[in-house]
Amino acid sequence: MLILYLLFIGVCLGAKNKQQHADEQVIRAEKNIPIHDPRPLKHSEIQDGDELLMSQVVWRHGDRAPVGNYPTDPHGENVWPNGWGELTQLGMRQQYALGRLLYKKYINSSQPLLSKNYNAKEVYIRSTDVNRTLISALSNLAGMFENGEAGHDYPDNPRWPVGWTPIPVHTVAEKDDPIGNVFAPCPRADELTTGIYNGPGWLKFVADNQKFLDFLTEKSGKVVKMNEIYTINDVHYIEKLYNLSQPAWLTEEVETKLRDLSQISTRYLFGIGDPYVPELIRLRGGPLLKTIIDKMNQKISCLKKLNNGEECSWISKLKYHAYSAHDTTVYAFLTTFGDEEKVIIGGMPHYTASVAVELWNLKNSGPSVRVLFHSAFHHTYHVITHLAKGCPQNSEFCSLRTFQERSLKFLPTNLEKECRSSQELKKKNRTSWNN
Repeated sequence: MLILYLLFIGVCLGAKNKQQHADEQVIRAEKNIPIHDPRPLKHSEIQDGDELLMSQVVWRHGDRAPVGNYPTDPHGENVWPNGWGELTQLGMRQQYALGRLLYKKYINSSQPLLSKNYNAKEVYIRSTDVNRTLISALSNLAGMFENGEAGHDYPDNPRWPVGWTPIPVHTVAEKDDPIGNVFAPCPRADELTTGIYNGPGWLKFVADNQKFLDFLTEKSGKVVKMNEIYTINDVHYIEKLYNLSQPAWLTEEVETKLRDLSQISTRYLFGIGDPYVPELIRLRGGPLLKTIIDKMNQKISCLKKLNNGEECSWISKLKYHAYSAHDTTVYAFLTTFGDEEKVIIGGMPHYTASVAVELWNLKNSGPSVRVLFHSAFHHTYHVITHLAKGCPQNSEFCSLRTFQERSLKFLPTNLEKECRSSQELKKKNRTSWNN
């Protein structure tokens, strides 16, 4: 019996040590993320009489398992406690840490935006309809509002988790969510992407690297196309973080090339490669940009009593709107800035990377926007307003009017219509003419 007990303890300690090592690996990797052109917050630019009215934050989920593997990968789904694509317990901790950072920024600060305790009129949280983003939102909120009061924010029951306040997270089906799911059905975006993949820039890029693709096909056991190369890169990146053995063919040289080609192919996919395709940027990143700008305009209009519509009863009191989403969501949003390469160094946004778009009413210049970027769970936010082309290069702030004007070419006016394929539009126009 004693032997069984000791074996059990040994297994538990081994699992704990393995998890601790994995956590340390992820943390070390995240700390090596380069951040170029960070502009530290200059509190001196904020004067008496300046007021923060609202913040809209979008973040990537925390650490997750790979979404799948390749045929010759020695590690199957059983390696991951909750299966492919699910948030890990480390991912939950990362989001909790981001929540604590947001708590310090918007609640426990000298000029707090939000009430000390959760207020349903001030806070609205939306997530894509995916387990890892939903659980990320819940983990984030557990950190941001961990100081709930028993009998006020939650039941005064000794069995209730101390300090935990249940906060609703809203979602819609993936196919109906172009804001969070940048690959929601949009025939025109697919058409533009096909055009890119048939263009000279992409075809040369593929031809120049065909031998490497053939090598990956042979070693992975599946046909590897350039626009799917990120799938192998993703599996390798995560397995390496967790100290899982890698096949001999995945050398440091192969790893570097895999990462570099994944980054380049991603640029093509989002319309910022060769050629640069503003229409694709508008269809992928534009819906979130438009939603954020619309809310800022509604907020100002309602506070100035220029609009007494029904939406004012909600937006007037709303101060914090967050979106729990994906690396693709954050990436697509940043492509609308024009200088996204100075923000996303090293490819796709990392776990818990987030953008905060703040609406201020400045004493001397009126409604203004300040944009902040948080690159990884152990980092803080830094200003990137100056990286939005068209905004001042010497200020943390950009007037709301200027921010909207510089964003116009990326704002869809009628997404349903703009997403129609060229063939569908021609057919519809012929039908209208015949009528």
